[in-house]
Amino acid sequence: MNRNARLQENQEVFRTANERLGDVVEARLAPGDSMPFLCECADEECMGRIDLTVDEYRELHSHERQFVMLHDHARTPGERVLAQRDGYDITEKPG
Repeated sequence: MNRNARLQENQEVFRTANERLGDVVEARLAPGDSMPFLCECADEECMGRIDLTVDEYRELHSHERQFVMLHDHARTPGERVLAQRDGYDITEKPG
């Protein structure tokens, strides 16, 4: 597997974990409460956290090429920052 494919796979693993976490925790949260999601950067060893509501997280991922990660964390080639928020970036993969 080439390096770019491995980086993309790392991001997909973090995204899948976040989706499962959101599904499990959502029923336990009051509307508007935030929870820590994993940084979805390409670094397989990253343990960064981003506080979002489940609705914010789902809105970001309503676009399948968008990811959420801490500022200046590892991105895949061609991935660009769409928006910078308080403590994190919303990125988009090419394609």
